[in-house]
Amino acid sequence: MHDDNSPSWKRGLRKWLHTAPETRDELLKLVQESRQFLEDDTVAMLEGVLDLPATKIREVMTPRTALVSLREDDELLDILQALIESAHSRFPVFSAEQNDTVVGVLLAKDLLPFLTHLNTPQLNSQKVDIATLMRQPLFVPESARSDQVLRMLRTTQTHLAIVVDEHGTTSGIVTLEDILEEIVGEIEDEHDDGDQQASWIKPLDGSDNTWIVQALTPIEFFNEQFNSHFSDDEVETMAGLILQELGLVSDLVGQSVELDGWRFQIIEADARSIQLIEAKKL
Repeated sequence: MHDDNSPSWKRGLRKWLHTAPETRDELLKLVQESRQFLEDDTVAMLEGVLDLPATKIREVMTPRTALVSLREDDELLDILQALIESAHSRFPVFSAEQNDTVVGVLLAKDLLPFLTHLNTPQLNSQKVDIATLMRQPLFVPESARSDQVLRMLRTTQTHLAIVVDEHGTTSGIVTLEDILEEIVGEIEDEHDDGDQQASWIKPLDGSDNTWIVQALTPIEFFNEQFNSHFSDDEVETMAGLILQELGLVSDLVGQSVELDGWRFQIIEADARSIQLIEAKKL
């Protein structure tokens, strides 16, 4: 027999435990109604777990335009520079012959023996065959569910997967941390910059209608700053937006596009990605 004089949270808990939800939506509703006797963080994590099956990996991944990547024919000095500047622990390695194909994943720890010769004559004479160091990549489709990919990463004891579209072209990468952040929220480590947003967009000296924009600036953030309406349905960053308009070009630096009253010009880039953009309000 129920004690009607028991605290309301206990009565709510009994009701919650004795209700058998038949669908995911019903279970999610029960979790949301449990806020009166669960911490907000706990409820948020439960919601994240329940949302994973409905989250496609394309919504979680880091798009190709934002990748720090290597090529299998890169020189050792270039590889070490990418390692030091990015502070990443894993790098997708693209084929030297097929620019859209990832052939492996290189772990930073496998390059540690070469760091002992940094800034020494021995380093310049040292050759490295990335193929002998890189690991076999795990490929997942854009349409895969996040919970499925999480299971695959755990089963294969892998921390990074290559995301491909229906044509087999590399769309981006997804890491174990990316998926876990869908459950527990943003995970900051010692390399995360808490003031990163402050560096995304800076005014050009001496101008009141021109800004220098980091390539990885989210389109949503740019829209918020300038009350613009660029779509982020297909790409998420300003670099992606520009590359979407340009298509395939051989020399990125100096290329420009005009969109919705703005002129975007690439002012810093390498053969594979954009770093800096000049955005001018026309």
